[in-house]
Amino acid sequence: MGKKSKKAGSKQADAADEAVAKNSLADSKPRVSLLEESGEASKAFKQVLVSLFGRFDADGDKVLSKAELRSFSREARGADREFTEPELWSLEQAFDWKDGEGLTLRGWLQMATAQASGSQEDMWSNLQRLGYDEALQLQSKAAGDLEDKLLELVTLGRSGDLEAFVKAFVAPDVDADDRADFLQRLRGAEGEEPLLPDLLEELKCCATGEGVFQVEGDKKNGPVIFHFHSPKKGCEQIDREVVFVKTKGNWHAEG
Repeated sequence: MGKKSKKAGSKQADAADEAVAKNSLADSKPRVSLLEESGEASKAFKQVLVSLFGRFDADGDKVLSKAELRSFSREARGADREFTEPELWSLEQAFDWKDGEGLTLRGWLQMATAQASGSQEDMWSNLQRLGYDEALQLQSKAAGDLEDKLLELVTLGRSGDLEAFVKAFVAPDVDADDRADFLQRLRGAEGEEPLLPDLLEELKCCATGEGVFQVEGDKKNGPVIFHFHSPKKGCEQIDREVVFVKTKGNWHAEG
């Protein structure tokens, strides 16, 4: 679960690529306009920006602090492109900023509109990393029965019934020894931290879309590959990935 490297089984990855290619024409939508003719943010774009402001305003104080802006930049631009101090200083000088606190919603809208005016391609790249499609619909969330399965797994894990959790989580072709080893790691092998708490946080990310920046594959028939930022404190800059496959109508984690 939550593999850092992109080592999903080649068959599953090929199947995901084939599903994407097969459905690309049917699923493609014209891009929604980000800007009005006047240069102001369009209504749809503004709604997304307001939603994103709330998403990154972690403490709910109605401004984005430097730490919260760095969190945004990591998710929107990549871990290696976090806002630097000079960049943050430039934002403070250019846009509406509450002294000693951070960027206001007005400043946030100003910043995004300025970026879209300068390069809509860069803005679309950011939006897609944040989980939005070209119709400005949030797509990071799992769909239908897969979302239900993810939430079921979280509930099972929290209940403490780990045998039932393993049965629901692990694919049917995994042998008994590997299942027993996984169960032991969930509980915490000797001298090691239990795997379960981090695993449940990652499943919650996949179910809710929090921290997910890309979802590949066929959400109805599988496989589906989730790419997301680690929810573990101190590891937010690490990109994780997990693959779910569908076997006889049921979703399970791959390998």
